[in-house]
Parts: sequence; C-alpha cells; structure tokens
Amino acid sequence: MQLNFTLGLLMGDGSFQINHWKKKYLQYRIMIKLKNEPENIKMLQDIRSYYNIGTININKDSVLWAINNKKEVRGFLELIKNHPLLNLKISTKIQKMIYSLDNSMSYNEYYFLEKDSNKWVWPFSEPLGRNNLSSFDEDMKWWFVGFAEAESCFCIRKNGNQSWSISQKGDLEILIIIKNYFELPNKILLKKCGTHVLETYNLKCCTKIIDFFNNYPLKGHKKVSFELFKIHLEGKQRSQKCRV
Repeated sequence: MQLNFTLGLLMGDGSFQINHWKKKYLQYRIMIKLKNEPENIKMLQDIRSYYNIGTININKDSVLWAINNKKEVRGFLELIKNHPLLNLKISTKIQKMIYSLDNSMSYNEYYFLEKDSNKWVWPFSEPLGRNNLSSFDEDMKWWFVGFAEAESCFCIRKNGNQSWSISQKGDLEILIIIKNYFELPNKILLKKCGTHVLETYNLKCCTKIIDFFNNYPLKGHKKVSFELFKIHLEGKQRSQKCRV
C-alpha cells in the first residue's frame, strides 16, 4: 500500500533529478515538495519513517522530503524500477540514474549521452513505460490516492455547483484509465500549456468519487478540501430528497 501511494505522489508532485556540481561530478536527488500544511508535514514524515531514508525540510511556504545520499537513492530506485505504473518519462529517468550510479559516471560522460535528445545513445534498451493496465486493482487504487493527493481538485463554486478534476501533463493514458474506472461521461480536455484535464460536475459521478476516497483515504492536506466537498454534496443530496 505505502509504496504504491508514494509512487503516485511522486509522479504528481515529485521529481527524479540528476544534477552536477560545477560540471565536475553528478549529484542525485529524489524529492517531493508540498505546501507547508500540517497534514502534508505529517504525511511526508510518515513516508520518511516508513522507508527510513531521506530528510524532511520545512520552511515558511513548503515542506520537502528529499533523498540525497547516493546509497539511499540507489536503494529506493531498486525498489521502484519495475513498478507497472511507471510512465515512460519517469521510467527512463530512473534507468538513467541507475546506470549513472552503477558506473560512477562523470559529468562529461553523462553530458555526452544526453546532448542529442533526438537519438537514443544510452548503452541500455530504451524503457517501454508502464505495462498495459486493464483494471483498477488494489495496487492501482492506492497509487491513485497518492496521485490524486498531488493532481486532483475538489471544487465548490460560488453558485453552489461542485466539480472534481484531475490533470496531468504528457500522460493522457492514466487519465483515460481514471475516466473509465469512474465511468465519467466528460471529455478529457487539452489545455494550451499541454496539460490534459479531466473534470466532472455530475452529481452521481462526484458521489462515486467520494465513496472511493471514503474507502481509500487521502493522507495529506487534500483531505481537508475533500471533507468540505463531501459535506457540501451530502447537504445537496438531503435537500433534493426533501423536495421529492
């Protein structure tokens, strides 16, 4: 459960980084950065405690879980490298990080392999991305909780209408899977910035989403907006029953 949740959160609000120090040697980092809220702090502290790696840094605006130690980075990459929900972009970055670490690659060697973005020159096969997903199994459900924690929005508008949305840039497939699982009638829209957005105002669909998160709870600050959304929808449903 925890691994799938963590990976979903990473794919929404995290990053896998290969940096350099003055073009002399490579530095590796895995991190999740969130708004400084008590629920987010507790969630990242729980993640840090579960894996017993990385550090928690808190400032005025944000809270950060970061893995900077090479040994810890390599160990975490080994844990997630074959996860079926990795998309192509993240799977590729993970394989590059693993290869660079295992071969103690210099900055010049890394730059040589990265400089031609139109040609695959790394000395391993290009990753294929996630496996074909046909069902929302238990692993997928907890992955979705983490992903929704990062990328979803529970909205109550001034006119009393409600909507739930989720977005992702460069990964349309995962939104199609979510749309099909919740049987959402809405189209997935492509914004000018290149982000795909799935949004529904449908009361029945929003109720189905609430039922899901009642069974698979959100863990960070997103659960605050979820609870308000849930109260709003329950009040709306009671009002409709009274009018019948």
